[in-house]
Amino acid sequence: MTAPAVAGGPALARRAPAGPTHALAGTRGLVRLALRADRFRIVVWALAVGWLMAVSVPAYDRLFPSAEARQARAELISSPAATALAGPGYGLDDYTIGAMTANELALWIMIPVAIMAVLAVTRHLRAPEEDGRLELVRSQPVGRSAPVVAGLVAATVATLAVGAATFVAMLTTSLDPTGSALLCLGVVVQALVFAAVSAAASQVAGTARAASALGMAAIGLALVLRAVGDVREPESGSVWTWLSPFGWSQATAPFVLDRWWPLLVGVGATVVAVALAFALVDRRDHGAGLLQQRLGRARGRLGTVVGLTWRRQRTSIVSWSVAILLSALLIGFLADAVVDFVTDDPELGQLFPAGPAGAVASVFALYVVFLAVLAAAYAGTAVGAARTEETSGRAANLLALPVSRVRWLGAQVALAAVVATVALVVAGLLMGVAAAAALDDDSQVGSLLGAAAVTVPGVLVVLGVAVAVLGWLPRAFGAVWAYVSYVGVWAMFGEILPDGTDALSPFAYLPSLPADAMTWPPVLVVSAVAGALVGLGLVGVRRRDLAA
Repeated sequence: MTAPAVAGGPALARRAPAGPTHALAGTRGLVRLALRADRFRIVVWALAVGWLMAVSVPAYDRLFPSAEARQARAELISSPAATALAGPGYGLDDYTIGAMTANELALWIMIPVAIMAVLAVTRHLRAPEEDGRLELVRSQPVGRSAPVVAGLVAATVATLAVGAATFVAMLTTSLDPTGSALLCLGVVVQALVFAAVSAAASQVAGTARAASALGMAAIGLALVLRAVGDVREPESGSVWTWLSPFGWSQATAPFVLDRWWPLLVGVGATVVAVALAFALVDRRDHGAGLLQQRLGRARGRLGTVVGLTWRRQRTSIVSWSVAILLSALLIGFLADAVVDFVTDDPELGQLFPAGPAGAVASVFALYVVFLAVLAAAYAGTAVGAARTEETSGRAANLLALPVSRVRWLGAQVALAAVVATVALVVAGLLMGVAAAAALDDDSQVGSLLGAAAVTVPGVLVVLGVAVAVLGWLPRAFGAVWAYVSYVGVWAMFGEILPDGTDALSPFAYLPSLPADAMTWPPVLVVSAVAGALVGLGLVGVRRRDLAA
């Protein structure tokens, strides 16, 4: 039992109505409990996203001061590869700073905010069921639908806080307030859609981890649909785009068309998903989902901690691996479009140090780091699963056997490192094969395979940070996601961020292949840092008390 559950019980008892328990009885107490637990997390998210917007827009102003420079940038963004990764490309004929912000930055704010919303719902809806806290709370007059409302309100408040902070940050720039408000509302609405989808998924999945995986899968599917649709038909002209919540928000075209009506599609989808969640909550047992988990064998065959970890995390491992590999294939198949685009526009090629060849290599290097950030996000998820095992009490059951804490956590860290490494290397291979086929250039296979392999130490540093936080500051494990977000933001927008902001990103120290020459010393140093962080975390988990 955790401290928040103890604090929330008496409050619920005082405020709960007498008589038969209503479906929403105790909602107010659960909402207060959820917001109290998330208050620091919400502030960090709001300040981080607001800061990103506050520094990015002036950087665009500084890097692209003239209409000619912005138009050259528009030519690059209109390429299929850039469209797949960024957005539909509104306003490319007259590329303003506002259009640049909406096209290139908005999606990379929407994705982490959507993840934040999914995790917030799962954290307050299914996680308390899994570790027993909700069963204790429901010994009071608390209705079945109250946790659904608590999770949705927590996600909504967090999303609105991020949207408000982003809007305030944009008001400090040169951007039009109307377009700024529309962009921020687009971020909020798409996050609410995924929060509602996560609430419905929580009724279907058997565990909190499976519910989170379903929410993440919905985000991944939405990204793929948007990318396919925008590549097939620019400016949101494809039906594939309109199947994605990201597509609805980007179809508002802030600073260009300023369309408000696409947000109504997101609002309608949110209402439908919330209604579905309330309809399903009465159809499942407490602690279980509509999809029943299969019973295990009468005699277990798992003889190692690694095997047990694989059994519990295989859904997450498969989901993240498929997402990374599909992204690599998509990027590889678009390689010819990138090359044609750069070589057909000599002026664009001059923006890069080595002309068109350097431009293509630089674009590939950026995409490889994008894949590495996905692998780093998986690593954070894998270590977070160990934290869930601890707080739920299952780790204590395992540690009651002749299993040391180092062996328990080390097995999970080792499996996460192997999965991240294999997924990244195979992604580099697939990206290279697809690019070689598209460009009729076999050298791309080795080039992109090597480029992906060089980023592995950076992913292991993120893994090491997560292990160190789990070992010494387990209550602050949410900060790991802030670090993963920072690494991702720097990887995608490092060129426009202020000097010195790259100091904590491991990818800033690794050679950016295939654009740069290979240098081994930074690779070895970063690898050593990763090993030291993992060792530090294992020492920490030996010395501290477990949460359960």
